[in-house]
Amino acid sequence: MQIQEIIAAVLERTHQAGGLKAVYFVGCGGSQAAIFPGKYLLDCESKTLSVKIYNSNEFVHCPPVKLDGQCLVICCSLKATAETVEAVKTANNAGAVTIAMTGSMETGMAQVGQYVVTYSNGDHQVYSQGNQAQALRIAFELLHQLEGYAHYEEAMESFDQIDEIIAEAKENMLPAAKKSAEEYQKDAMFYVLACGALQGTGYTMVSCHLIEMQRLHAAYVHSGEYFHGPFEITDANRPFMIQISEGSTRELDERALKFLHTYAKRIEVLDAKELGLSTIDASVVDYFNHSLFNNVYPIYNHALAVKREHPLTTRRYMWKVEY
Repeated sequence: MQIQEIIAAVLERTHQAGGLKAVYFVGCGGSQAAIFPGKYLLDCESKTLSVKIYNSNEFVHCPPVKLDGQCLVICCSLKATAETVEAVKTANNAGAVTIAMTGSMETGMAQVGQYVVTYSNGDHQVYSQGNQAQALRIAFELLHQLEGYAHYEEAMESFDQIDEIIAEAKENMLPAAKKSAEEYQKDAMFYVLACGALQGTGYTMVSCHLIEMQRLHAAYVHSGEYFHGPFEITDANRPFMIQISEGSTRELDERALKFLHTYAKRIEVLDAKELGLSTIDASVVDYFNHSLFNNVYPIYNHALAVKREHPLTTRRYMWKVEY
C-alpha cells in the first residue's frame, strides 16, 4: 500500500472507534531522531491531534494510559531493534493502529506492524524516500486527509526538490568537512547547537556520530536554551558546531551564532540557506531542514573518522556484548 492509501485506511479505522485523537512516534537512537520531523510537523500544524515521541523501551514499560483504538502509533527501526518490535506489539495489544517503518518487507518490524512503510537506506539511499522523509510524508498525509492542510501541494513539490538539494550540498561541503576534521581531530569534547525541526539532527550528531561512532564526548544544546545556562561554558578553546535552520526558528540560531562569534573562536557553521534549502517553499521549508542536515552530517563524520584513524564501524559494546 502507498502512504496515501495507508493513511486513508488508518483514518477509516480510527473513525469507527470515535476518531483519531493521538499520534505517537516511537523509536530508538537514530531511528527516533529520524522520525522527529514528523512529530514536529504535527505539533506545529495539527489543530486536533495530541502528539508525542517515545523511546521504544519506555513506550513498552510506560505506555500512555489513553492508548486505544483512537490512537496511531508510528514505530521506526531499520531492521528490527528488539525494543521497537515490542513497542509495536504493545500498541497492537492496546487496540491502537500501528505503522511499522522499516528497511524492507522482510524485517521483524514488517511482520508485526498492521501497516508497513519501507524506506530507502544504505550507501545509495534515495533521500526523498529515507526514514526522515517517509515520516514527513506520513505526517503531511495525515494533515491533508484529516484537516485539509493548506500547503499540501507545496510539501509534495518539495519532496521532488530535496534529492538534488542534498546531493549538491554534500558535494559542496566536502572541502569544509575535510578542513573541519583537520582542525578538530585532537579534540575530545564537542558542543552541537540546533533547535526547532533540527533537534533530531542535533541529537543524531551527538549521540550517533560523535559518541557512538567516534567515541568522543559531546553534548547537544538547544539554540534557545543556550542562553539559559549552557553559554557559560563558551570560551576560545572549545569546539562548537551550530546548525542554522531555514524557516521560523532561524532567528534563535542566529542569536546563538552572534554570541559565539563574540566569545568563541572555534565554530563550525552549517547554514541551511547556504546549502540551498531556501529553494523549498517558505510555507513548508522548516520541515525539510532535517532531511538536509541528516545527510550532510555523515560527510563530516567520515572525514573526522579518517583523520582520527577511528573507523565508523568501531564499537566497544554495541552488537558485541549482552545488553
